[in-house]
Amino acid sequence: MEDYNIVKTDFNEISQLGELKWNHNNCYFKQLLKFVPNNIETCLDIGCGKGELSFMLSQKSKSVIAVDVADKMIEKAKVLHANNNIKYICGNILDMKFENNSIDVIITTATAHHLPYEWLLCFAKDKLKEGGKLIILDLAQAESVNDYIIWGSAFLPNIAMNLIKNHRLQKDDSHSKEVWERHGKHDTYMTMKEIKFLAEKHIPTAKIKRKLFWRYSLIWQK
Repeated sequence: MEDYNIVKTDFNEISQLGELKWNHNNCYFKQLLKFVPNNIETCLDIGCGKGELSFMLSQKSKSVIAVDVADKMIEKAKVLHANNNIKYICGNILDMKFENNSIDVIITTATAHHLPYEWLLCFAKDKLKEGGKLIILDLAQAESVNDYIIWGSAFLPNIAMNLIKNHRLQKDDSHSKEVWERHGKHDTYMTMKEIKFLAEKHIPTAKIKRKLFWRYSLIWQK
């Protein structure tokens, strides 16, 4: 069972790290946004962090509900990525109440592994409107030959993108690396096989794909 006090402490510390133009999550944001229709009513961003994606979603949605368990992340988001149609909320999504069939898009990036995965899939089934979409970008544990081939091949592109976008060889400086490694000790990830098994059980029409930079995407339309 996830200890959300630890998660909150970790991400409050992470919130104080320097900003990077490119990282392993935001490099996929534009791809994810292609699955979000224009002029939707309500979008829920679970694990919004500093609000970069929430702001992008606010250009396509009349209302964005952006939730994060870390209060320092929410403080940063309100300063860095404020918009009149974004409601930033500090809280645990597991404790929040939403009407069934009330949300057009539920999106979460690098957060699903902190949630009970079956709960997340069932939550989406209940809360999304007919035609609504669940969009997940998250990390997975390498297990298969394909995992090792695809994610192993990311080594050189990762260096290249850091040089081009961040003007450095590595994404993190020594302090940032230490903070992320400390958080990583608390993280556990499912394998692609486990993810596909649960998706087949609850949302069998979901489309799941490995992404290059140690991520996968899951897209499901209700």
